[in-house]
Formats: sequence, structure tokens, C-alpha cells
Amino acid sequence: MDKIYDEYYYKIYNWAIHKTKHKEDAEDLTNSIFLAIFEYFNKNIEIEKVENLIWKIAYNLWCTKAKEYIKEKNNTTFDEDYELGYEIPVLDKIIYKEIINNLDNIGLTYKEKTIFKMYYVNDLSIKEISEKMNTKEANIKYFLYSARNKIKERYCE
Repeated sequence: MDKIYDEYYYKIYNWAIHKTKHKEDAEDLTNSIFLAIFEYFNKNIEIEKVENLIWKIAYNLWCTKAKEYIKEKNNTTFDEDYELGYEIPVLDKIIYKEIINNLDNIGLTYKEKTIFKMYYVNDLSIKEISEKMNTKEANIKYFLYSARNKIKERYCE
């Protein structure tokens, strides 16, 4: 455990500073990450790649913290049974609305940007978008998937 702490502390702390932009928040996030890492190791589960696990925990905790920040900032409520996990998309509609003004800086294509805004800003369903754009629902899903991935790469490195 000490070896992992020594090897990853400054990497995680610097990453947390980059994400939070505040020293105190970065310290809190770093401590939460190491607490989660140590709790995971105490479960005695076989770990294939320790570094992958560490960064997955860090990423998920950061996204949870970002979601809490957005929730507090917007005073928005979430479903009580909604939990952020490995299988649930990390960025939800509220976070997308926060970054909607930066879409031009992310490198989305015109179609990705248009479909993304229709879905997340105008709250249109995939079916409604496909009807408006006169294209298949599968194409709409593809462009949304592509846009989400580009946003995740930009904001959750």
C-alpha cells in the first residue's frame, strides 16, 4: 500500500489540481481517491492491472464530485436511486448543459453539434431528431455517441 501511495500520490494530486483548479479541492479529491483505492484493496479482489484500477477510481470519483458541484451550483435535484457507476454514462444532461457553450472548442462536426444540442438542450428524443433531420435513428445515436466521446476526452482526461 505504501508503494502505491508513494508512486501515485503526486500523479493523482497533479491530475486533481488540473481537474478542480483549486488546491483544497484537489487535496480532498486526492484523499478520497486513495481512500477508495485502499478500500478496494482490502476486499482482496484479484487485480489485473493496478494502474488501470487506480485511474478508473480517480476518474469515477472526479465525475461524482463534478456532478455534486453542478448539482449545488444549479440547485438541481436528481433521482434518489441514481448512482454513478462504471456502467452508467459519466456525464449527464446537466453537465452537458454546463459545457454546451464550449462545443466549438471541442472539435465536434456540424452534425454532431446540431444533434447534441437538439438532444440535450431542446430535449428532443432520438426519434424526434431523426424525423426532423430525415435520417435513421441509428445515425442519430452514432452522432450522439461520437459527440459524447469527444466531450469525455476533453473534460475527463
